[in-house]
Amino acid sequence: MALLTASILLCGCSALFKEPTVTVGAIELADINATDLSLDITLNIDNPNLFGVMFKKITADVSCQNGNAWEPISHIEKEDIDIDSGSSSVVIPVSAKNADIIKAGFRLLTVGEITIQVTGVAEPSFFGISPQIPFSETRTIPLKL
Repeated sequence: MALLTASILLCGCSALFKEPTVTVGAIELADINATDLSLDITLNIDNPNLFGVMFKKITADVSCQNGNAWEPISHIEKEDIDIDSGSSSVVIPVSAKNADIIKAGFRLLTVGEITIQVTGVAEPSFFGISPQIPFSETRTIPLKL
């Protein structure tokens, strides 16, 4: 009987819960030097619910294009992020200390742009319901000397 009651309650709650949307906003070069490549990636989150939602985890893989290949820059995991009702933004700093990526970054400085790909999954949590919301963006950003 308790299992039936819990099932009915969860079904009713899932009808009340509207899945947030997650998109990649800005991708900005924060810093490049001899040892580091740093980016700031902004995720725009629209929570259509009348209440805040806890995202138990947001994960993302960040890569840069090097010719026809994608070179991994970083894997990011951010946990326990409170999102208010309505529109919110979360800035995720990305840092790489890989010598090959840094060399590619300096070579790309002479070209004047870098193409970044961000793919990930956001996992909001609502009374045990944790949908996986995928997001992806490929964007070319200008580099300044």
